[in-house]
Amino acid sequence: MSNVQGLTASVESNKPSISGLSRLEVRFEAPGVESKKVYANGRMQVRVWVFVEAVDENGDAVEIDLSPLQFSAKLIHFHNGQPLEGESYQNLPLAGWNASRYENGYTHDVPGGVQSGSAGSISGTPVEFWVSSSIEGQAQIAAEVTVQGKVYRSNNTLNPDGRKIPRSVVIHAEKSPVYGVEQFTWQSHEMRGSFEGDLLFRYHLGLYPGGKQVKLRRWESRQYEVGGTYPVLFCDTGLILGRDAPRSFVGVIAPSRATELDVYVSEWRKVEVNQRSGELTVIKGVPPQYVYTNQVRVEPFHFVAFDEFGNTHNLSIEIDIPNDEFVLRRG
Repeated sequence: MSNVQGLTASVESNKPSISGLSRLEVRFEAPGVESKKVYANGRMQVRVWVFVEAVDENGDAVEIDLSPLQFSAKLIHFHNGQPLEGESYQNLPLAGWNASRYENGYTHDVPGGVQSGSAGSISGTPVEFWVSSSIEGQAQIAAEVTVQGKVYRSNNTLNPDGRKIPRSVVIHAEKSPVYGVEQFTWQSHEMRGSFEGDLLFRYHLGLYPGGKQVKLRRWESRQYEVGGTYPVLFCDTGLILGRDAPRSFVGVIAPSRATELDVYVSEWRKVEVNQRSGELTVIKGVPPQYVYTNQVRVEPFHFVAFDEFGNTHNLSIEIDIPNDEFVLRRG
C-alpha cells in the first residue's frame, strides 16, 4: 500500500460512525409556519430550510461531514418521494416544482399571505433551498439526505436507523393575477434642459392595483432588437405629412437598470431615466425639423413587463401620430 493510500484509509477510519439521525427537520424560516404561498410563474420563490443532526451508536451527537462525498441533500415530494427538479438558470421560468440552491431577485411573500418575518431562535445551520412552481396547485415537501452513504427521508418512510420521520412543509402555488390597463399608470412630462430646440418627454410606467404599488422590475421584447438589457428604439415616425410641426418624433424604452440614456433626436441627447422606484421609463424625442431616417417604426410596440413577484404583463405602446403621443395598451 502506498503512503497516500495508507493516509486516506487512516482518515476514513478515524471518521466518527453515524448510527442515525437525531434531527431531520424541514421548515420555513418563520417559526410555527407550516404553509406558504407563491405565484405559479416559475420565478417567485419560497425559502425552505433543512436541518440535519446525527448521533453515534451511543446516542452522542456527531458532527456531519458536509463534503460532497459524505453528504448530500435534496427536496422531495412527501407522497411519492420523487425529487423536485434541480437547479437551473435563475432568470428563466422553471417547469413544474423546482428547488434551487440560489435565490433570485424577486419578492418572496405573496401580498396578504404569511410574511417571512424573523427566523426566531434556531439551533444548527440549515441547508437552504429556494422553491418555485410554474403550475397551480399545492405540494407537500419533505427532504432526503444522504449521510455516509445512507439515505434518510422525512416523508414518513422507514429509514436506515429504523425510524420514520414525518417532517414537511406545504406550498400553495396560485394563479398569477391579470390586471386591466387601468391598473397601470402612464404619465409623461416634458424634460427641462438645454436641448437646442429638441423637445424631450419622459414617460413613467407603473403598476398600482387598488392604489397600492406593485413594483415593475424589468421588461423584455423581441419585436426589434432583443430588448431588456439594452435600450430599444421602438418608434421613428419618418416624415409626417400634412402639417407644419412636428414633422417627426422618436421613442426609446430604457433598460430597467439604466440611470442615463443617449437618445438621438436632432443630435445625441443624454437624459436621466428610471427616476421612480419600481417604474419603467420611455423617452420621446421631438426635433424642431424633420430628421431623416431609413428605418421607419410606427407599429405598436409589444413587450412584457415583469413585476416584483415574477408575474408577467403583456403590454404594448401604440404610436398615435395625429396626437404626437404614446398610448399604453394591453397585449
